[in-house]
Amino acid sequence: MNRHNLTSPALRAILAGCALILFLAGPSSVPAVEQERVEADGVSAIQSSNLAQARDLAISQALRNALEKVIASIAPPDVPSGKKAVLNEKIYPSSERYIVHFRILREAEQDGAYAVRIAATVDAAGLKADLRRHGVLAGQADAARGAEHRFVLAVRGAFASHHDYLAFRDLVSGIPGVQSVWPVSIAPDLSAWRLLSSEGAPAIARELSKRRFKGATLRIVQSDAETIVATFNGKGGFRD
Repeated sequence: MNRHNLTSPALRAILAGCALILFLAGPSSVPAVEQERVEADGVSAIQSSNLAQARDLAISQALRNALEKVIASIAPPDVPSGKKAVLNEKIYPSSERYIVHFRILREAEQDGAYAVRIAATVDAAGLKADLRRHGVLAGQADAARGAEHRFVLAVRGAFASHHDYLAFRDLVSGIPGVQSVWPVSIAPDLSAWRLLSSEGAPAIARELSKRRFKGATLRIVQSDAETIVATFNGKGGFRD
């Protein structure tokens, strides 16, 4: 489903203000986010007259195709083919993780299939970092990067104000090992943050589970080497 698509002008203005505050305020190291905008198509056969399923699959295919376009633009022409197994195992299964937001330009049922065309904004900085980490891009392999770990923290829950966004960022920044925190996307009930840390995601997840924010306990619902998913009190809410 199009969970990242934020089309309301008022909401876009609010989120833009949040992003500006996040970049300018506070002591945390927050580098500029490098993004790339592309258009891509996706098609899926309609099985058993299930249009909804075909639409979702077509969107997923379009997101992957958008990611492939960005990879093709930042990597030498021979790299993707030489590292196809790495891309298929490490990057493409998590295509949506690199999509900041997208919108559907057109969609239609045609010849027993469902087709969509999307405009997507891709987190190019995060993608490049992961491509380097997996050896797809040369120049900054794991050994050269030392003990740096880059991963995504996805937070299910609604913040009550811009101040809460900043306060939560500072909470995460205060965890030992965390070197920088910056937002990837902010939606009403889901925010994504990219972390640079001297500790791996599992260690940071353990520390997060000990933290409380405005009286709410952070509950870790998923943790692996590349992603932490957290929620609040099992409900996902910071609203008073």
